[in-house]
Amino acid sequence: LSSDPSDLMLRIYRAESYVGLQEYKTAIEDLNFVISKMPNWPEVYFQKGKVLQDSGFVGDALQLFLQCLALDEDFLPAKLEVEKICVALSTAQFILLLQSLGGSEVLEPVSGSLNRAQSAHALNSTKDLAKEDGLKRVSSEPLLSGQEKGALLKRKLSFSEQDTVVCEDRRNKHKKQGESTKRDMTLPFGTIPGDLIDVSDFECSLCMRLFFEPVTTPCGHTFCKGCLERCLDHAPQCPLCKESLKEYLASRKYSITELLEELIMKYLSDELYERKRIHAEETAEHSNLTKNVPMFVCTMAYPTVPCPLHVFEPRYRLMIRRSIETGTKQFGMCISDSQNGFADYGCMLQIRNVHFLPDGRSVVDTVGGKRFRVLRRGMKDGYCTADIEYLEDVKVADEEELKKLRELHNFVYNQACSWFQNLRNKFRTQILQHFGPMPDREENIQAMPNGPAWCWWLLAVLPVDPRYQLSVLSMMSLKDRLIKIQHILTYFSRDQSK
Repeated sequence: LSSDPSDLMLRIYRAESYVGLQEYKTAIEDLNFVISKMPNWPEVYFQKGKVLQDSGFVGDALQLFLQCLALDEDFLPAKLEVEKICVALSTAQFILLLQSLGGSEVLEPVSGSLNRAQSAHALNSTKDLAKEDGLKRVSSEPLLSGQEKGALLKRKLSFSEQDTVVCEDRRNKHKKQGESTKRDMTLPFGTIPGDLIDVSDFECSLCMRLFFEPVTTPCGHTFCKGCLERCLDHAPQCPLCKESLKEYLASRKYSITELLEELIMKYLSDELYERKRIHAEETAEHSNLTKNVPMFVCTMAYPTVPCPLHVFEPRYRLMIRRSIETGTKQFGMCISDSQNGFADYGCMLQIRNVHFLPDGRSVVDTVGGKRFRVLRRGMKDGYCTADIEYLEDVKVADEEELKKLRELHNFVYNQACSWFQNLRNKFRTQILQHFGPMPDREENIQAMPNGPAWCWWLLAVLPVDPRYQLSVLSMMSLKDRLIKIQHILTYFSRDQSK
């Protein structure tokens, strides 16, 4: 400002900063300067009104909101503020306030609080009053330079358009985009005629159904939370106006639009009940872990072995999100198959942690769980699904056979430890960083349905063809699995000795 004191946009920016510091008087001075230079700019009257309203000067604020509407009668934020003031005050208080503005004749005394229809009447009447005072309606767009116009277009939300949070010490703090603030929200309107409520006014433009968990983007468009997330899986843009939502996506603070949600609860309770019922059915369908289980077709996974994933495809972003939202935090992992799409055997993965990247991608930390066999293949919203049955090792009951199985187990375990210790330091370090240390030998080798954990760890680190690994994964006999692993270790041990 010292280099260019006539820059009006800089004055507005500084006023916002002063408001953030609760220095309202200094903010008003900057806004008064802008008004003196640009008296037909309705947005500045609205901003000044908000500052006065936050400072407790409701009457002065109302007058500025009316001046804003006199300049632009379609300025929605000003309409909402005037109606809010009408609703908050009793009839007597409102008439006194109008008298102080010189317009008590516009409303007839009525008893009780103003309902919605009365508020609308008050809004129309007070707008007429403002016009009678000599304020002519002009274009809401002031004459700005090209640079100022560009700056104004970039500022989609000023401090006056943000929600205001009143703290315990009565200071006002302004909420940033995406932040959620719980407020004591009540709907003080009177009875609304049924013919004014149209369910189509409360439908998501993406799914064409009643809003469920409605969220509003910084550009002002409202969608179901799930619908918006699915669109952002494909492109970080608003589905309607195509404005960039990269910052909104990066923060991932999809705050529910509380007022809209409460309006739906109040006036469309039956429709909301049906919408929730359908959503519950869809959630139950996604949470079934034997029917239509989501399948990630990528790599081999094994019980108890970590399997970090980089998720970037839109279909898998949706799949991971559904796994988390349903509470199962599980999905199947299979390798691809040229004939059937994915292999007949796989392993369930349990999500332990998800790290979302700013552009919508994610790094998912998972660990292997149960093994399964595919019974039937399907498709859901772009990703593969399957009906599955889980596999467990067949337990050995005969004492003599169990004794031989333990001897074989101990022999192969020692052979595995020897092979791992003889690896080059570089390879051994890489394996430890990726898979962690080799699990200890277990005393009860039949305690777990998938057998000893070290077998799966070893199978994951051995450089073996995935089809060979798949054949071992499908085995339900610990003895056969140990023999297979023994053959592999014998082969690689020969290479180490050369």
